[in-house]
Order: sequence, then C-alpha cells, then structure tokens
Amino acid sequence: MDKKYDIILFGATGFTGKIISEYLSAHAGDERISWAVAGRNRSKLEALAETMSYRPDIVIADVTDRSSLDAMTKDTVVLMNAAGPYDWYGQQVVESCLQNHCHYLDITGEPAFVYRCFTSYHEAAEKNNLCIVNCCGFDSIPADFATWMTVKKLPADKPKAVRLFIRTNATFSGGTLTTAVNALYQQSQGNMPYLKLPRHPEAPKVSKAVHFNKDINAWALPMPVVDPHIVKRSAYRLPEIYGKAFSYGQFFVRSGFFKVVKTIFPIVVAGIFVRFSFFRNWLYNKFRPGDGPSPERRAVSRFEVICIGEAGSQKVKSVFAGGDPGYNETAKMFSEAAFTLLEKLKNKTAVFGVLTPVEAFGEHLVKRLQSKGITIE
Repeated sequence: MDKKYDIILFGATGFTGKIISEYLSAHAGDERISWAVAGRNRSKLEALAETMSYRPDIVIADVTDRSSLDAMTKDTVVLMNAAGPYDWYGQQVVESCLQNHCHYLDITGEPAFVYRCFTSYHEAAEKNNLCIVNCCGFDSIPADFATWMTVKKLPADKPKAVRLFIRTNATFSGGTLTTAVNALYQQSQGNMPYLKLPRHPEAPKVSKAVHFNKDINAWALPMPVVDPHIVKRSAYRLPEIYGKAFSYGQFFVRSGFFKVVKTIFPIVVAGIFVRFSFFRNWLYNKFRPGDGPSPERRAVSRFEVICIGEAGSQKVKSVFAGGDPGYNETAKMFSEAAFTLLEKLKNKTAVFGVLTPVEAFGEHLVKRLQSKGITIE
C-alpha cells in the first residue's frame, strides 16, 4: 500500500467514466483515498478534473503504449478500468497490472474477455497476491449477489434450481452498444469461448426457453449476457454454499407478448446482419462511444432483479433493485467495490486470483451498497 495512489480510474473521459469520476469525487474525501483519472487526452482529463469537488490528479496512459500503462499501474494500488470494449483493449491493461503488482477491477460485460482473464491469469494473480475482478457493475454484481444470497437460505446438501429475472426501463450508451455489436459479431463467427464447468448429474433442469412465468406474472426471455458465466463460476468455486448440484437460468422480463416480439426481432436481425462489415460500421457510426442517456433520462430509470431459488420443497426469493442500472448505479457498484477491496487489503482479509464479485467482496460490499440506497433483501 506504499504506491502514490489508492485508485486510478482509467478511461475516465468516456461516457460511463465521467459518471464514475463524479461518484469517486463525491466519496473520496470520506474514504480518505488518494486518486487520479487516466486516459490519453490531457485536455479532456483537465476539463473533467476541474468539475470535481475532490479534485483528482491526472495520469496520461494509452492502451497502445505499454510503457504508459506500466507507468500508470506502478503508481496505484487499485486500477479501475472503464476503457472498453475490453475484447479490444483490456488484455494489455490486465497484463500491465500483473507485471507491476496492481489490483484490477473492471465493468466489462464481454464473456470472451472474462473467459480469457480467468483461464490466462488466475494462477499468476493467486501466486502474486493480486485481486483481478471482472464485471463490477450492473454486469454482474446484481445477478451474482442476488443468487449468492438466495442459495445461502437454501439447504446446502440439496440440488438447487435458481432463476433470475431482470426488469428495467433504462437506455444505453454508444459505448455499451458498440460492445454489444462486437459481442454479437464474435458469436456469429464462433469466437465466443466460455468456461465449460462440469454439470452434476443431479442438477435440476432449468429451461432457457421463452415462457410466461407465474412467479413474476410476466413473460421471461433468456438473456445471452455475461451474468450466467459469473454466477456459475461463483457456484463452482464455492460449493460449500451453492452445493454441487446447482442450475441457473437468467431472463429479461416483458409484461406482454407483443413486447416480447418487439424485443426479440431487432436482436435476431442484428444477429444476422452483424456478420457484414458494412452493417457493423453503420451501427458503430450511429451509436458512437461518448453518447448516452441524459441526466434527466437516467434519473427516471430503474432496475429490479428478482432471484427465485428452489431446493426440494423450499423456495427463497431475493431482490436487488435500484436506479439507473448501466450508469448511475454501475458507478456506485464499481466505486464501492474498489473501496471494499482497499478496506480488505488494509485489514489483510483480501482473497487473491481472478475472482467473481461475490468471491472478492462478499458481505462487505452488500452492506456498503445498502448504505448507499440500493435495495438488497
């Protein structure tokens, strides 16, 4: 803990990065941390820093310049990486952290990148007492923690079936949509690796089909997102809590069948045409990184995660809910995760390796988020 900064936020001038910067600035004083914002454009960083009440230092770093990444990661205890898409830019940042003994957190939602981090860097991170945690925002803290809380209330020795449902009225930024387009393209090319974990023969079957669910009284659409990768890895790594026979399904909630069709149709069309470069380029130009929902739109956005777990005759329901998921609450989750990690490092209770949010932060993060207005019950 003898580095110049406790936290550096990399990618601070992006749409999401600016919102994270605002949250860090509002809480850095109470947390008594030293911090900096980092990116490749000094003038943008200076303009951002001038708006901050708890002003950060400025660090110049570029993903195409490894020496600048190394200089940045040598100077901080924790690097918060908000510079995506991570499939394009993330690997060199993680490798710099490993080389320079810097703990790493990000807010990726990209399954291929998550897979590569775990399979490539877990042993090195564990050996060198480093904590690397992907998916520290709306992807995938609500799903990971709602599931963890649910299974803790079920008998450990019985097979468990967990179904998680997400409701939201939020919209998304150009950067998020760029990431989604790239993920769809990788999937269309068969380049979407995922961790193949062993399935217990007694694990209940959870259907992934579109269906009307009586527990939530709404339609449920399977979600091809990163959350199941994280949740299943938590289960695999923590069998004493989840049990060995564990199944999981995640669904997006729509109130009527017409809304189901309206949701599925553009995804199917994009899945077909994303194979062609002209279509991808059109989408990249239409939804540019840096654009996103206004403060007024984010102020009225909400999300609710409902997790229902069953083991034998027992059923448990957990709820994880809050405001705007992709930006305001992601900034909160990401920042509070970083504060939690600093606290655990100081108290010598940190766990090391490439970890899921549940593995890394546990009950400490739950209490922090509850104190900051997120419903977790």
